[in-house]
Amino acid sequence: RQLFFSPIAWILLVMFFVQCGIAFSEVISMLLRLKALGLGLNAVTNQIFQDPYGGVYPSIQGYLFIYIPLITMGIMSREKTAGTDKLLLSSPVSEVKIVLGKFLSMVFYGAIMLSALLIQALICCVIVKDIDAGPVFSGLLGIYLLLLAYSAIGIFMSSLTRYQIIAAVGTIAALFGLNYLTIVGQGIPVVREIAFWVGISGRASTFIRGMICSEDVIYFLSVIALFLSLTVLKLQGEAIRNSRK
Repeated sequence: RQLFFSPIAWILLVMFFVQCGIAFSEVISMLLRLKALGLGLNAVTNQIFQDPYGGVYPSIQGYLFIYIPLITMGIMSREKTAGTDKLLLSSPVSEVKIVLGKFLSMVFYGAIMLSALLIQALICCVIVKDIDAGPVFSGLLGIYLLLLAYSAIGIFMSSLTRYQIIAAVGTIAALFGLNYLTIVGQGIPVVREIAFWVGISGRASTFIRGMICSEDVIYFLSVIALFLSLTVLKLQGEAIRNSRK
């Protein structure tokens, strides 16, 4: 309820819808110009959604890097700022339920965010002849899993501090590290394999290309479970410290 009552969340939601609309309209306008010039249109589905140099999904994938830290920065830290964290931890609700409740808000909020992409996908299913629907919806699934993984990281960072700006910067730093970890230790085979598995870069791109890989699904679920578990442990530690005072 706090998330959906926050004006920042609604402002960011409107901005996200606007950016999705701009990205989609630019691609459609380009295709219409090519058609007006008498040029044939090939691989229209790929050009609209998958093209790494202008497709809707790669563009939105980059936007999440900024939006999610700004949305999650106050999920846990706001409780500390308002002084309700001690009341929350002393309530008959377990730390696991507290964290899952916070994460569930991002599950619903993320679904609302990506409804903009779902609307575009449904529009294209109607107006694009012989659309390749598989990559369109698998890409949407990949972006949603990426959003949830980013959210879990943001919730954990928000639990570490009472200052929302620090939580946002910490989340951006963590996401930056996970995205660029794959370039670490490329000359050492063992380090390269570990860095590739831990790094989040390119995981959603597999879905965007139309491949639902079990390895990537397991990776996203593992990241979500890891950072939510760390958040639970952080809250349990705070509850123990409060009980000793």
